[in-house]
Amino acid sequence: MEKEESIKLDPGLFDFTPDWAKKDAGVSVPRVRPERESGAGQAPGGHFASKKPFAKKFDRRGGDGERHQRFQDRPKPLDAEIRILPDSKALGTIMRKIQQDFHAYKLKDIAYFFLDNPSSILLKITPRGEEKFVQCKVCGFAALDESAVVEHAVQAHLGDYYDSKVVDCEPPKGNFNCVARCGLSGVLLGPPNIHEFNAVVRETMRTKFPSMGEAEYRSHIEMVRDAETIEEWRKGAVKKTVFFAKGGGEGAAELSREQADGELRRIIVPTLIDRPRHLMITADKAAASPVRPLQWLARDAIEAERRAPYNMCFALRGAFHHRKFNFFRANDQRGPEFVSAVEYREFDAAHAIAELAEVAKFVAENPCSPRVDIAGDDAERAKQLDWLVSTGHVVAFTNGVYSPVEKFPKYGPQWQKRRTKNAKREEEAPQAEGAAEAEAPSGSPAETPAAEEKKDETAAQLA
Repeated sequence: MEKEESIKLDPGLFDFTPDWAKKDAGVSVPRVRPERESGAGQAPGGHFASKKPFAKKFDRRGGDGERHQRFQDRPKPLDAEIRILPDSKALGTIMRKIQQDFHAYKLKDIAYFFLDNPSSILLKITPRGEEKFVQCKVCGFAALDESAVVEHAVQAHLGDYYDSKVVDCEPPKGNFNCVARCGLSGVLLGPPNIHEFNAVVRETMRTKFPSMGEAEYRSHIEMVRDAETIEEWRKGAVKKTVFFAKGGGEGAAELSREQADGELRRIIVPTLIDRPRHLMITADKAAASPVRPLQWLARDAIEAERRAPYNMCFALRGAFHHRKFNFFRANDQRGPEFVSAVEYREFDAAHAIAELAEVAKFVAENPCSPRVDIAGDDAERAKQLDWLVSTGHVVAFTNGVYSPVEKFPKYGPQWQKRRTKNAKREEEAPQAEGAAEAEAPSGSPAETPAAEEKKDETAAQLA
C-alpha cells in the first residue's frame, strides 16, 4: 500500500474529461448530471457540469407543429433487434478511473455518463428482415448501400493512404470564353472545359459544403464571361495540390486528386468494406449514417434507455464483476446501487490507535458527514480519514460524504430525508404525550358526559 502522505481524495472526482481520458479513449465523458442528483449529490463548490451532446443531436422535442412535421418525416422503422452496450475503449477508461481512487460510484450515474456521450455508446444491431448492412472497417460508418460506404471511404480516408502537398505550376494557357464561379462562396472554379474542372468542383464541395449533394451544389454554380474575371482566375491558378502514396519514398509517382481517388477505389477500398451479420456501431456513427431508419432506430432505443437505463446498467454490472469490483446498495436492499474497487471491511477499534478509532467513531455516529465536519482544518485528522477510506474501513461517496461500513451504508439525499423525518417524529412524540397529560385531570382519567350518564344508568339498574 502507498504511504499515508500520498493518499489524497478529491471530492470533485466525477470530472471524466481530463487529458488522459481524451488521449486514451478518444471520448469525452461528461460530469455527473445535477438534475439526476436533485442538487443534493453535488460536491462542495457546485463544480459538477452537464453535457448532453447526444440529446442535442437526437432531440425531437418542440411545438405541436414541429413534432407533427417530424412524425410526418419519419421513415419506415428498421426491422431489427438492437442492444445498447458501453463502448470498450470508453469502458476501459472508466474502469481505470474507478481503480485509481477509493470512492464508491453510483452505477446509474455511470450508465448516464455513457448515455450522454454518443461516441461511447455501442449499438449491436441485428436485422430481422432481408436488409444487410455494409460497414467501413476503419471508422464504423454503415449504410445499406455499398456505394454510400465506398464514397465515404474515399472522402474520409484518402489521407490515411496518400500524402499531399501544394506545388507551383504554370498559369493555364489558351483562350477561355467563360469561367465558373461558386454562387455560395464566390470561389472561381475555372472554365468548364478544362480537364480538372470536375475534380475542382468536387474538392470545393467536399471542403466547403460537405453535407450538400453534388447535384444541389452544381445548381449554385454560375458562369461569368467578362474578361477581368477570367484573367483573375488565370492569375490565381498558379498552384495545385498533388498526391503521393504513403511509404512510396522520393520516387513515388505524382498524382492528381482524381488519380488518387481512382487508385484508392480500385485497390484499397475493397479491403475496407465489411458486411457484418451483427452491426456494431457507436451511436454517433448511427446518427451520421445516411440510412434514416437506422438513425430513428438508434434514437428510439437511446431515448427509452435514458428513461430507464436497465440494459446499460446490466452490461456495466457484468463488466465490473469481471474486474472483481465490489457492489453494495445504500440505505436498504432497495436503495441505489454502488460500485467500488475497494474491498470493504468493518473497523476493529480495539486494535487501532486512538486517533483512528476516534475518527471511525465519529463517522459511525454521524453517517453522511462531509469531510469538513469530520476533519475540519486538522491535517492529521484528514490523513487518518484518508487512511480509513483507502483500507476499506470507511465508505467515501462521490458526492463528498462519508459513512461507516455496514450492510447498507448510509447515503443522502434519501438517508438525509429519512433522518430528518425520524428526528421530527422524535420531537413530536414528547409534545403529544405532554398535551394528552395536560388535558386529563390529575388522579383519575378524564370521562366524557356520555360516559358519566351511562355509569348513572348502570348504577340505577343495579339498585
